[in-house]
Amino acid sequence: MFRKLQKHFSWVLALSVLSLSTISCSPVKSENYGITLRDTTEKFTIFTDGSVATDIVEADDGSVSWVATAAGGAGGGVAFYAKSDKKEINIGNYESIDIELDYSPVEGKWSKGAQDPSFCIRILPWDSTGMFGGFEDLEYINTEAYSGTLKYNVKIPSDFADKIKTSSDFDSILGFAIKFNDYQRGNENGDQLKVQLKTVTFNPKKGAAEDEAFNDGLNDAQRGSVVEINYPTRDYTVEASALTDEDRYKKHAWVYLPAGYDASDKNTKYPLFILLHGSLQNENTWGLSNKGRGGKIKGYMDRGMASGEVEKFILVAATGVSSKNWGPNGVGDDYPAYEVFGQELRADLLPYIRANFNVKEGRDNVALAGLSRGGGQTMNIGVKQCLDIIANFATYSAPVSNADEYIAEIDANPAFDGLKIKNLYANCGTADRLYEPYPAFVEEMKKWNRIENFKEYTYPDGTHDFPVWYKGFYDFIYMIFKNNETETPKPVENQPSTTPVNKCKTKKVVTVTKCKAKKN
Repeated sequence: MFRKLQKHFSWVLALSVLSLSTISCSPVKSENYGITLRDTTEKFTIFTDGSVATDIVEADDGSVSWVATAAGGAGGGVAFYAKSDKKEINIGNYESIDIELDYSPVEGKWSKGAQDPSFCIRILPWDSTGMFGGFEDLEYINTEAYSGTLKYNVKIPSDFADKIKTSSDFDSILGFAIKFNDYQRGNENGDQLKVQLKTVTFNPKKGAAEDEAFNDGLNDAQRGSVVEINYPTRDYTVEASALTDEDRYKKHAWVYLPAGYDASDKNTKYPLFILLHGSLQNENTWGLSNKGRGGKIKGYMDRGMASGEVEKFILVAATGVSSKNWGPNGVGDDYPAYEVFGQELRADLLPYIRANFNVKEGRDNVALAGLSRGGGQTMNIGVKQCLDIIANFATYSAPVSNADEYIAEIDANPAFDGLKIKNLYANCGTADRLYEPYPAFVEEMKKWNRIENFKEYTYPDGTHDFPVWYKGFYDFIYMIFKNNETETPKPVENQPSTTPVNKCKTKKVVTVTKCKAKKN
């Protein structure tokens, strides 16, 4: 009898504890959630075009929930404006940010070997087009529970405003993003995390000045423009004799036109720069856009060209997937289609651009660059297959292999006899998983007499992420389409930050309310 009563009371106690745990993870009264800025609280304003998430819901209580998905280190999330009117604030006026959110892995969508969820707090400068289109990582936060409530105070380092200025010239920011950090956390692509953001408070410094209206110092005549194109092409993974109507289509790309470009002025022509993305990405990856301020790389080009230190050129941000699986807004996972992009580049993309825009003739006036897999395409398709039509190349965090064999294969091609590589740029972060063969590759490139002007940058502690790639893009545009007399291009002020992406502190959560026991 005693054992029966003992068992009964044990179950009652267990159910009571479970009930208390459930109550502690749910609001006991109606709340008004949102973002607080200088004692003013507003509802969250979602930066929709800059977010990468599904099931985004704006609740009546002011909270915002979403589902973020793991994607090879580029886990998704939601971006928010700091103010409902979408105007900028000066991050230098603030000392910390308080955040409260609930999180839980989606049932059946979390890898067995994955660590507890982790977040990245990402600040979006004035020239950002979203969480992957211009940012500075503020802090990575590793939780200590499988699911729960995260309450955290993110300190803003004293030099953080300077980092924003170094990258974007001004400390004005549009807002922030909360990103699912799936980088080297044991997550598999497709793992999903549900998040409910409740409150965000920007805490100003004591005696901080009022935020100033943004002014980048340029007038409209000094800013380039961005247009969209849809050029005819086909699926190059299908043999020409087997093509169907489905295998022929129009493909989307972004085109940057420099300030002063006049389509009717056929006497004024410009060099051409083709820019590629990486695996699981697309033509939107670099953040170039005809919305808002156009993206970080547009700002680099506008300011560099306005100063006269960057030669004016036309840039095309294209998708390097040459199959019907390209998109639009594709996932970039058709890997055989990456290998045949050279055919599309030569037969479709370049002819279309030359026919529809005022582009200079000659291989010296064409550049090709890409990040990660796009950098691999630059070396294996651009240099190895298209050296007769392109003379300028850049590779950012690209996979590299035996440089001796690579050089020998190109030098043995009689079609490339006498053709020089006018400019070659390469960079990689020392914390990148692809870094190990990079130093040896660089040394061989330095000795290759086919290259007229070579520059490389080894990014201290840099990972496989955008700070490294933005740095590379910035360096390269100051090299190309001019006569370089030295190996290193002229140094300029306001270069993007060389502070490594993982320099922001990773801390364990101080306050976590556990709702579920961690699964084995």
